[in-house]
Amino acid sequence: MDDVQAAIDDGTLRERHWLDVKGMVGGSDGAKKDLAQDLASFANDGGGLLIGVHEDKPTQTLTVQPVALNGLSERIDQVARSRCDPPLYVVCHPLSSALEEGGRATGVLLVEVPPSPSAPHMTNGRYYGRGDTTNRVLSDGEVARLHAIRSGRQLTAERVIAAEIARDPVSSEHRELSHLFVVAQPLASPPDLLTSLIGSRQLSVLVAGVPDRVPGSGGFSPNWGYLTTHNEPRAQGSGFRSSGMLGRRFLPDLQMAQEGALLDVEVNDNGQVTLFCGRASDELGYQQHVVDAAVVGLTRCVVTLAGQLGATAGYAGRWLLAVGVTDIAGKYTSSAVNTIRLGSGFSAFSAEVYIQGTEAMTREMMNQPGAVTRRLVARLLRALGNDGGVHGQLLADGPPESS
Repeated sequence: MDDVQAAIDDGTLRERHWLDVKGMVGGSDGAKKDLAQDLASFANDGGGLLIGVHEDKPTQTLTVQPVALNGLSERIDQVARSRCDPPLYVVCHPLSSALEEGGRATGVLLVEVPPSPSAPHMTNGRYYGRGDTTNRVLSDGEVARLHAIRSGRQLTAERVIAAEIARDPVSSEHRELSHLFVVAQPLASPPDLLTSLIGSRQLSVLVAGVPDRVPGSGGFSPNWGYLTTHNEPRAQGSGFRSSGMLGRRFLPDLQMAQEGALLDVEVNDNGQVTLFCGRASDELGYQQHVVDAAVVGLTRCVVTLAGQLGATAGYAGRWLLAVGVTDIAGKYTSSAVNTIRLGSGFSAFSAEVYIQGTEAMTREMMNQPGAVTRRLVARLLRALGNDGGVHGQLLADGPPESS
């Protein structure tokens, strides 16, 4: 706490557009509304809330007033998730603490609010932004601008997926199933972000370790274990592929080569991760169905791998993530086909292609890969009449990883 007070004394620490201070966080409904407003206001551009620092308004003087830290991070996270619409991702950092008698920790807590890909976030029936040092209600024009930014992000995701579809390794004459494409692309990385890793044993270990970090990752096929060839040289980096392929090309004349068993992952010098799967749908009797477990599971695997690569390379910035599934018009979820419940709450997909994009920070991909995955696949599951409950493990998150 001495460092925080020193920053106050020398004028370094003061309220700004991207920083607010709060003496304490109460447990009343009004206090929770105020906290949600603070968090939502920072979500547009990013910022932080410093709890345990009191401001004397008349003199604008700041003073450290340690708060009880036990359970505080969890309370703030709950407010961010339940009082902001859509739910907001935040990261809590205890800056300093001391143990009082009885084991109670006290100190100062920094609540980091990264720029949100889902901004603006509504709370208390309004959208909030940040002025120079205070929160304010956003105008209709400002809200429209932020929504336009989100729409533009989706258009970018569509272009990214279109580029992957254009290089589908299975030619049209051999294509019988829906295909899955997933891309994770860092938005502010140097072109050689992962060059030192390309072709290395460390990269192989990171890729091979993905199933250990993804619960339920073996409950579908092709799963991550189908990647039997590692660090295959590619034009932009390293490839990891299943049998039946060479490079990123399907070789149908190879013995045992099957479209539905194809899986390919590329890791590029610039940090981009791309995945191709040849079995986003399959045949059951006379009915093709969407293999949503593979779509959800492999998407979660890419989110997890990209987060690990970013952390390993020291890239903490933003990523564009995009998912595309081709040729799924008229197909039902596998849950519907397996339970013979067509027309009973399940729906056939009504478009030829599904594409969805989002953005996330490296830390969010490490700590909440399930939430990131849900943003990418929720609309697909909803359109199929599947609420995602059957994929609970893949869309859930455990305790945050240390970073």
